[in-house]
Amino acid sequence: MRYDLDFKIKVIAYYGEGHTGTATGERFEVDPRFVRKWVKQYQSGGIDAIKPKTGKTKYSSDFKYQVIALMLAEELSHSETALKFNISSPSLISHWYKAYRLHGMSGLTSKCKGNTLMKPPIASKPDDEKTPTELKRELQYLRAENAYLKKLDARLREREQAVTKQGSSKD
Repeated sequence: MRYDLDFKIKVIAYYGEGHTGTATGERFEVDPRFVRKWVKQYQSGGIDAIKPKTGKTKYSSDFKYQVIALMLAEELSHSETALKFNISSPSLISHWYKAYRLHGMSGLTSKCKGNTLMKPPIASKPDDEKTPTELKRELQYLRAENAYLKKLDARLREREQAVTKQGSSKD
């Protein structure tokens, strides 16, 4: 469940009056861990740190590396690091750290997600040794590649025509 900014401010204010995390959680019917998390975020980064996120934040591989490097250099926990960089989830840092340990900097680059076209064809075998399934997969791949190249060519031609039209109107 997502909580809006006004609700979080009320919870933090109530906690700030001297109530415990557990009492505050009971009063507002929220997990006491959320109360403590919001209080720490607010103390660390103010109002901006507790504002609900409006979508997935994308982080560069350089930023991810800086986060991991600082975490290791200062021997911070994932939670402390998340607070320091205003990252909503410490588990995200854990994920980055694991990827970095396994693959180095390449583990920190964003992977393309979504509907991937398909696996590239198996080119290591001669055609007469491929199974019908492998041949069909290669055919599908080549058809998709051909369609993509045709669209790319059409767009390039459109751009060239647009540039040519702009150039001729300046005369």
